[in-house]
Amino acid sequence: MMPLLLWVAAAWILGGLPSGLWLARLKGAPDPTSTGSGSSGATNVGRLLGWRWGLVVLLLDVGKGMAAAALPLAAGGSPTLAALCAVAAVVGHCASPLAGFRGGKGVATSAGAALVLGTQTAVVAFLAMVTVLLLGRRMAPASLTGMWIFGILAVTFPAWQRAPWWFGLVMAVVVTLTHRQNLDRLRRGVEPTLWGAPAGDPRWRHSHEEPLVK
Repeated sequence: MMPLLLWVAAAWILGGLPSGLWLARLKGAPDPTSTGSGSSGATNVGRLLGWRWGLVVLLLDVGKGMAAAALPLAAGGSPTLAALCAVAAVVGHCASPLAGFRGGKGVATSAGAALVLGTQTAVVAFLAMVTVLLLGRRMAPASLTGMWIFGILAVTFPAWQRAPWWFGLVMAVVVTLTHRQNLDRLRRGVEPTLWGAPAGDPRWRHSHEEPLVK
């Protein structure tokens, strides 16, 4: 069994693999960390390359979180070690050492870890996230709703998960910090929708644009 610090460092590097940035470069698209929302996550890459490539990035980012949480458990590590590795992977994803300490918002990587460490809680949080997304068509409030519901349920129903009680709250705080600009745009009413234009919203922008690379 590797020492704790080696596990956490390995998880941080795994999370820091900038799949969205690498995919955008491969397809000849602009750097997602300096375009649109400035995130290399699935939503921004999907706006640049189209939803199919955004889905690829989503699956890769979810996979990073799942691997970071599952590998320590498979090696005989404790749930606490798995939770620490999951948090390290999310931090690495949000501030990748391979992308100038830029990255995604951490939602997909958090979701992957949550599926491993708290499957029941993650399913409830996912359903809440989807509901908010369908009602508002904006990813940021949907993601934050899902993350905070996961964090609150992790404290309220600890038997639903394998991770320590603090795991969900730490993830929710990290993801909230990465959404600071989104929250500001929501406050000003200029946050773009993920698809379509909400009825009666004259300030809607950008979500109708064609991808830059098909």
